[in-house]
Amino acid sequence: MVDLKGLDLGEKLSTRFRSENGPFGSSSERRVLVGNFSEARIGSGVAFRLDIRKSGRKNPAMAVEHLFTQALGLASPWNVVSCDFDPAAKSLELVIDFERGARFTDPETGEPCPVHDTVQRTWEHLRFFEHRTTIRARVPRISTPSGAVRTVEVPWAKPNGGFTLLMEAYLLALAKVLPVAEVSRQTSVSEDRIWHLIRTRVNKAWLKADWSSIKRLGVDETSTRKGHKYGTAFLEINGKETDPGRGASKVARLLFFTPGKDKETFVEFVAELKRRNVPASQIKEIAMDMSRAFIAGAGTHFPDAQLCFDRFHVMKLCGEALDKTRKEVASEHGGLPRGAMWALRGNAGRLKDEQRKLREQLCKEHGKLARGLSIREFLADLWNYQLRGDAEKHFAAVLSWCSRSRLQPFVKLGRTLRRHAEGILGYYKNYTTSAAIEAVNGLLQLARRRARGYRTFRNFQAMAYWIAGNLDIKNHPALTH
Repeated sequence: MVDLKGLDLGEKLSTRFRSENGPFGSSSERRVLVGNFSEARIGSGVAFRLDIRKSGRKNPAMAVEHLFTQALGLASPWNVVSCDFDPAAKSLELVIDFERGARFTDPETGEPCPVHDTVQRTWEHLRFFEHRTTIRARVPRISTPSGAVRTVEVPWAKPNGGFTLLMEAYLLALAKVLPVAEVSRQTSVSEDRIWHLIRTRVNKAWLKADWSSIKRLGVDETSTRKGHKYGTAFLEINGKETDPGRGASKVARLLFFTPGKDKETFVEFVAELKRRNVPASQIKEIAMDMSRAFIAGAGTHFPDAQLCFDRFHVMKLCGEALDKTRKEVASEHGGLPRGAMWALRGNAGRLKDEQRKLREQLCKEHGKLARGLSIREFLADLWNYQLRGDAEKHFAAVLSWCSRSRLQPFVKLGRTLRRHAEGILGYYKNYTTSAAIEAVNGLLQLARRRARGYRTFRNFQAMAYWIAGNLDIKNHPALTH
């Protein structure tokens, strides 16, 4: 063991290297090794620099650059040529350069071209432990056979980006599950830079998304911010749906998200279909609620599509009719027992024992409530049939009962159901429900609440596409760490 006590850093390195590798041939070799460190007081927190350009000889000082070259997945002609590490500032800068005389391929012709000149670029990379890491490089510009000068695309970043590919992937992954404000706090990257990255990458992937397979469409409105501000979401339903909360969002993807909830939203969606060369006649089914604006928009732009009004919205109308009947009964009798509203809502199997007993009591004492509740339960059986012919007979019986019920809210409900009979029975084309639509809507509202709202619709739109659009944002696999 060599005693290094009392020696300065340069002497320690020189003595230790001689003890492990034998004496140097000349004193100049020792100067090369020691000269690679511009500062010797490493232990006191002073920045040090490793620079392999000071010598072409491979020695231990080069191991750090070689290590980072391998860790970044770089291949010839690219290499890490120096590392600037500042422990006081908690920063690490890696300098990448290309080999002298290297040629780069012209993306149009595939021919190797000489370097015309270079431009300096800097990118932010994943942190090296707790240290902020940046990459700096001379990016070559090549002279192409056509006489043009083109900037070479480096393997660790996309053109005109301020982050490496791995940093982009990391920020995008975090933004999918965390508010951007929290991503900014954890990564020390400004919110504006993160939003710019999200909008740029998501929009590029969305524009390239394949819409050629669209046949079944879902349309729904969703709240975009406080103050009754809404947006309309157009979704592709591409599989058999499941119950809400059990993976329904997996059978739908968000195609188009635009502000507003009127029939003009259909105009914008059809324009996007034309841009992607998807004919409107390709859409065979549209699932939505009974909004007049949506019905008008679908009828104008998709006249051959089968409309489908899902069970949730139909039963919601029936529930509203029962609630109006309850208010009439309460007004006629000077009120109802406490908890009557909740006892009359929902399926009997999901009620508590006290609520079930209260429902039975209300039905015994008030014939109007008993008739209204019976109609609602009879209507709910409509979706238990397998064949449309059997469902049509059941639906006719519902309409007849509503018209004879002597309950004004249910008489009005019967008229509404009759007007939308074709859309309600359209369920039996593919047994389509609102499960997938509501699941995607739930994802969007969760993101909005998590972020405590979005400053602009553009940000919400980009996040919506990223969360629910099944987009493929591809990154080059060059960087591995």
